[in-house]
Amino acid sequence: MVKARKISQIFFILFFIFLFIRARYPYEVRIQSDLFLRFSPLMPLFDFIDTLRIDLIFWPALLILLFTPFLGRFFCGWICPLGTTLDAGSKIVKSPSNRKTEKWHKLTYLKFAILFGSIILAVFSLHVWGYFDPLSIFNRALTVVFYPLATLFADHILIGITKIPFLEDPAYAVYDFFKTSVMPENQANYQQLFWIALFIAAILGAEKITRRFWCRYLCPAGALLGFLSQFRFYERIVGEECPSCNLCQKECKMNAIPEGDVKKTSKVECIECFNCGAVCPTKYNAITYRWRWKPYHTPIDYNRRQFLTTTAGSVAAIGLLNIGLKDRKAEAKLIRPPGALPEDDFMDRCIRCLQCVRICESNGGCLQPDQIHNNIMELWLPVAVMREGYCAYDCNLCGQVCPTDAILPLELAQKKKTPMGLAHFDKNLCIPYARNEDCIVCEEHCPTPDKAIKFEVKDFMAPDGSVRKVKYPYVIKDLCIGCGICETKCPIAGQAGIFVTPENQKRLTKDEVGVIRENPNETYSSPY
Repeated sequence: MVKARKISQIFFILFFIFLFIRARYPYEVRIQSDLFLRFSPLMPLFDFIDTLRIDLIFWPALLILLFTPFLGRFFCGWICPLGTTLDAGSKIVKSPSNRKTEKWHKLTYLKFAILFGSIILAVFSLHVWGYFDPLSIFNRALTVVFYPLATLFADHILIGITKIPFLEDPAYAVYDFFKTSVMPENQANYQQLFWIALFIAAILGAEKITRRFWCRYLCPAGALLGFLSQFRFYERIVGEECPSCNLCQKECKMNAIPEGDVKKTSKVECIECFNCGAVCPTKYNAITYRWRWKPYHTPIDYNRRQFLTTTAGSVAAIGLLNIGLKDRKAEAKLIRPPGALPEDDFMDRCIRCLQCVRICESNGGCLQPDQIHNNIMELWLPVAVMREGYCAYDCNLCGQVCPTDAILPLELAQKKKTPMGLAHFDKNLCIPYARNEDCIVCEEHCPTPDKAIKFEVKDFMAPDGSVRKVKYPYVIKDLCIGCGICETKCPIAGQAGIFVTPENQKRLTKDEVGVIRENPNETYSSPY
C-alpha cells in the first residue's frame, strides 16, 4: 500500500504540474487547467456559504468530501501536491522524530481555529480561506517562484550547451521544444515575489521543526477532512501480537499514534500513508487496515474555550477590516482583469491562486499579484500593472481558467467590448504636450477597430518665431477599453505620459454576461 500511495502522490503532482504548464498563451487543451484547483475540499464549503447552493463544478472536491467519512483523510496522504512536496522536503531537511517534537502537539487545535475562523469571516463576506488553501498555495508558489526560477535556469543551461560544438544542433532542438511547450517567450517577473517566496519557504522550512508541520497544525483543509473523519469506517487495526516496539509511532508523519499506546489511532490526524504497517516487524505483522462498521470515535482537538477565543478573534477581525480609512488614491489605480466581478464580490470569490496571472498573455507583465493598500484582503489579488504589460486585445484566457468565477469567462467578442478602464494623458509628461513635438506611438498601438486615441492638429509657434503643426492626442471615452497598451508602449522612460485608471470600467455579474451573450452586437461602456 505504501508503494501505491507513493505512485498516487507522484501521479497527482505531475498531473497538476502538467495542467499548470499547459496554462499558457495560446491556450489549446482538452482538460481545463483549473481542474486541479477544484480538487480543494474547501471550495464547495465556502462556495456554499457564499451562494447557499452546491455547485457541481466542484465535483472533484465533492467526491473527496463524500468518501472522507469512509476512508479518512486520504486526500492529504494520496493527492495533495503540497503534502507531497512536504514529504520530499522532510527527507531533505531530515525532520526530527515525533518524540523530539511532542511539545508541538498541543498546537493541533490551530488548524481548526483557522477553519472555523475562516467560516465566521466568510459569513460576513470576508473570505480569507484562499490564503490557506493548500492547492492555492501550491499554484501561487509555482506561478511566482518555482516556474520562473526553473525557466530562468533551463534557459541559461540550454543556451550554454548550444555553445558546445558537437551538442549545438540537439541543444537547439531541445531549446526550441521547451520554448514552444514549456518555457515562455520571455522571462516572467512578478511583484510580491519576496513575500510569496517567504510564505512558501516558511511552510517548507517548518519541516525542520516536525514532519508535515503545516498539515498537522495549520491547514484548514486538513481540519475539515479531519472533522469528517472522526467516525471513519476504514481503520487501522493493531493485533494482540504487537510487541509495542513503538516503530509505528516514530514513523507516523502526522503523530496520529500516541506514544505508549500504539494500538490507538487518531482518525482525525491519520492520512492513510500506511507507513506504520510498512515498518512493523514482518514476524509480527501486527498492523492491518480493514473496514469496521461499528467504528470508535476520535474527537477533534478543539475545545469550547478555543472556539470562543476563535469567535472573539474573528469578530474583532471583522470590525477592524471594516472601520479602516480607505486610501482613495490607491483605489484609483486598482484595475482588475476584464470579466472581474464587482469589487466586493471579486474579493470574496478570488482565492489568490494566481492562475489568471500565470496564463496572462503578457507573461509576468500586465497581471500581477497585488500588495496591501487598505487591508489584508487586497493582498495577492490580481491587478493590472499597465506600465509593465498590457491586456492583449485578442486574449480572454484569465476568465477561462478562474476556478471560482471571480473572473467570468467572457467570449472573445464580449471581452473586446468590455472596458476595464480608461486612458488619460499626463500633459506634463506626454511628448506632444510637454515638448510640442509629434509622437504617435499610443495611437499606432491602439487595438480598437476605430482608434480610441485621436489627434487634434494645432499650430505651434517656436521661440524662433517659426510655426509648425503638432498632433495633440486625446482619448475617446466611448471607444477606449482600458487595455493599457498605450501606457506600456509609451516611449518616455519611467512614468508614462499616458496612464489607465479604473474609470469607465465595466464590472459584470453572471446575469449580465448572459444578457451580453444574447445581444452580441450591443456595446458596453459605463462607469461602475
